[in-house]
Amino acid sequence: MTLHSAIAQAEVEIRRLTVDDLEIFREIRAEALQKHPQTFGSPEEDEGGDAMLTAYRRWLGSMVLGAFGCGSLIGIAGFYVSADKRTRHRGHIYTVYVTENSRGRGVGDRLIRELLTHAEACVEQVHLDVLTTATAAIRTYRRNGFEVYGTDPRAVRFGNAMYDKHLMVRRFSQ
Repeated sequence: MTLHSAIAQAEVEIRRLTVDDLEIFREIRAEALQKHPQTFGSPEEDEGGDAMLTAYRRWLGSMVLGAFGCGSLIGIAGFYVSADKRTRHRGHIYTVYVTENSRGRGVGDRLIRELLTHAEACVEQVHLDVLTTATAAIRTYRRNGFEVYGTDPRAVRFGNAMYDKHLMVRRFSQ
């Protein structure tokens, strides 16, 4: 880690987002959807309006972390535990996004490490999926102990393009 990145990391605050953060969460999601539509999106966001806002409120009622730098939200990452009692030993990371001008400063690593600290107290393993073309994200996940255990071919269709997803897992020692 360079001195510049260490200073940059020190200037970033990570905290749990709440429904009071709905507007800034909506803004960063809009950026993610606009810049990487093949990666981000949900049926509620496709519908827009009240359905989207209801989904955002539900997400913010669970575990979504925000990274703040210079007073602005520059990154997000969510975590949830499977609802089914047979799979409650599994957690899931979703909606990880760092603004383009904040990348390369360790923000994604910090968000993932914070989620993993939370997750280790309540699950045995954490899963996520990531487009195989998202090489920087894959490197971040690998640095944080995730490994690819499968590939979901043609998992996403955006327009005429098809994208594969890697399925990744991070197991906690038992």
